[in-house]
Amino acid sequence: MPDPNLFLGNLLVLLGALGVLAGLLVLRFPAALRAGLAAFPRSKWPGWILTAVCVFWVAWVIRHAALGRFEVVKPLIPVLALVGFGAIVWFLDELLAPRALGGLLLLLANPMLNGVRWSESAWRFAVVLIAYAWVVAGCILMLHPWGFRRLAGKFLVSTAWLRAAGWGKVLAGAVLVAAGLWHLR
Repeated sequence: MPDPNLFLGNLLVLLGALGVLAGLLVLRFPAALRAGLAAFPRSKWPGWILTAVCVFWVAWVIRHAALGRFEVVKPLIPVLALVGFGAIVWFLDELLAPRALGGLLLLLANPMLNGVRWSESAWRFAVVLIAYAWVVAGCILMLHPWGFRRLAGKFLVSTAWLRAAGWGKVLAGAVLVAAGLWHLR
């Protein structure tokens, strides 16, 4: 079994670096962020790409899971994944990008939680809080994808609010990077 404390340190550094990068992008390109967030819910290609990632991930999980009496279905998983992808992009094309983003957030939380489960550090709770926030956000996006547009509209009202959020993201990311590096020492 891999060392959970090493995994925790690496994950804190990764999450922190992504947070700092996201915050710097918000601060550097606020107009592009506004345009991107306004267009994202109805964007076709991001929805298709995120859906493909989610379907592939779920197919991989099912392929490697113990299915008991349904083991005979395993050879059909690639075909079922392609059929499922086609059905999703055909029948759920309305607001597909936020739905797929929600699915990806749900899928990302599982390895994070499993990786830090046995860590003894109190910093594991930071990862747990982030993972559960992603689970809640993922559930909301999958069940109510129009909420993405409403939340983005409230979030993007003023440039001052956007800049404050960017600086907050940079600060929180820097704290996570520092905690991860301290944890890896």
